[in-house]
Amino acid sequence: MQKASPRVSILTATFNAAAQLPYTIRSIRQQTSREFEWIVVDGNSTDGTQALLRDNEDVITRWISEPDRGIYDAWNKACALARGEWLLFLGAGDELENPQTLVDCLDSLEAVSTDTTLVYGRQTLLSVVQRIAIETSGVPWANMQNKWEIGRLALPPHGATFHHKSLFADSQTFDLRFPIAADSHFLLRAIRHQAPVFMPLDVTRAPIGGVSFRLDTARQVGREIAAINRDLGLTPPLAARFHEGLRLAVISLINLLPHKTAHHLADLIRRISGKPARWSFD
Repeated sequence: MQKASPRVSILTATFNAAAQLPYTIRSIRQQTSREFEWIVVDGNSTDGTQALLRDNEDVITRWISEPDRGIYDAWNKACALARGEWLLFLGAGDELENPQTLVDCLDSLEAVSTDTTLVYGRQTLLSVVQRIAIETSGVPWANMQNKWEIGRLALPPHGATFHHKSLFADSQTFDLRFPIAADSHFLLRAIRHQAPVFMPLDVTRAPIGGVSFRLDTARQVGREIAAINRDLGLTPPLAARFHEGLRLAVISLINLLPHKTAHHLADLIRRISGKPARWSFD
């Protein structure tokens, strides 16, 4: 007899993540709630990740390892395996905020209307090496709605967002045309039909080392965001286009500098503009 479906499916994509994954394993193992499953899809890692997954099968509900076409291909495979009512995408190296996180989030999910499809909280970004808390994202939707940032409409932090299973019922998976920003594409499509619901909880902690945060990939991210806007028929206002063009131009100039100097200069610019430093902690 098949077990009853869990309340939450936690989905993780890994590739040569043996150095980061223990943080995630420990975080999930410490959860006081057991109303979840954890599915890991690995991209045929060769660094010991598979051995790590095998050694922790008591907390990992199911894992597979095979070549894939990147993180979104892996997530699509994980979605096909998920049985939970709500799906949470947790990166290798990410952590749930504390042992009580799932209990608190499940209470909030229980309180939303039955037709709600997106519920999000706050996510703390960490420095990559020392895992120092840098900044927290996630504010009430009324403070974000119809605002533009990095060339697109403002979105909830994807790593702190619970997606209802109905969003995936018609094979509305992550679009592999966008290898860096498919999560933005997915959320923008979902939000067109229904506004997300904010829960004032700290949900996850995530190191900032992902490709979408790197200075040297900013141009590529910008091109994908522009393509997503075209795909969805979204037209940024003139002020947003100007700001994004200026931001990318400055980053292009900074990238001409040595790596460490570029990071310190980028953070100096962020501090001058009233934002927290991001790249020069480690």
